[in-house]
Amino acid sequence: MDNVNRISLPPMNTTEPICNRAKLDTGKSCNYNCWFCYYKDRLDVEDDLQTILSRVDYLIECGIGEVDLSGGESSIHSRWFDILEYCNNKGLHISTVSNGSTFCNMDFLQRSVDAGLKEILFSLHGYDAESHDRIVGRGGAFTDIIKSIENANALGLVVRANCVVCSDNYLQLSSKYVELIHKFDILEVNFLTLNFWGSADVHSKAVSYDVVSYEIKKAIDALNIKYINVRYIPYCYMVNYEKYVCNTYQHIYDTYDWNMAVYDQRVSPREYIGSELSMLYKQAGEDRIRGYHKGVGCASCKYFYICDGMEKGLSQPVYPIAGSKIRDVVYCRGGFYADKRSNTNT
Repeated sequence: MDNVNRISLPPMNTTEPICNRAKLDTGKSCNYNCWFCYYKDRLDVEDDLQTILSRVDYLIECGIGEVDLSGGESSIHSRWFDILEYCNNKGLHISTVSNGSTFCNMDFLQRSVDAGLKEILFSLHGYDAESHDRIVGRGGAFTDIIKSIENANALGLVVRANCVVCSDNYLQLSSKYVELIHKFDILEVNFLTLNFWGSADVHSKAVSYDVVSYEIKKAIDALNIKYINVRYIPYCYMVNYEKYVCNTYQHIYDTYDWNMAVYDQRVSPREYIGSELSMLYKQAGEDRIRGYHKGVGCASCKYFYICDGMEKGLSQPVYPIAGSKIRDVVYCRGGFYADKRSNTNT
């Protein structure tokens, strides 16, 4: 059914803002060993400063206004503060994706804030020390990330959280994980079902869509935070929770995530400027073809056009939803980020 992924969607007449944030890759160097990591074969690779700064210049040429520093763990880069200062001097809103191993040191975090850091997306996968440390492959990691979140809250940074949902945590999502989230001022939680990209070895700890969607929906009901996203899951598993589904085409309008057209410098600034939306739709279509497939029953589902289907590494049942075919990729998410504030989580 790969051919169904090739059906292009026209740009929609919508006032939804498109993503103006991009990943700023600092290399795959990391001090943790998460078992689901895409980059297990490159965790000792730190990109040189000039390469990183050239990426900043490219993003600015494309009109990008916000960056997420990401690796690996960007904050352990030997030129971390130089990178921050360069981005800040260019007027960029700076966020970073972090395991929390450095920001538990308040002096380090304060210096980072002074250099321009405004937001942190924490990789908070466990609900206690045992579960989190096991998932990320490092003792003491839970203590560090909790202290880092406390420090970030104390300094007024925007705080968000990623949670890879897997066999190590899914049964506690709606109880212990939600309780943990509610202890802090967290703007957004992203639940990521396991995927099969890069060098990740996840098959042994994957949980079926049926099971994981049930637990995620319970967690959504229990959470009292501003934004919740669920990634890498078909719509038919999220009935009555469709507004939380944020997959390939919805990603275009996820203002806190990464602009896919400029990811890894896929296009030239000349190609991108003035054609942002069409370029994003084109890239979303290509990403969908590369990474996803659809079951036989998908063709009869009303979400046929806007749903990715499932990852090519998976073969699971689908449950087509009857109704007229929907082409508007933000049909379920209109106004999702209408009240977004880039510098506050209240």
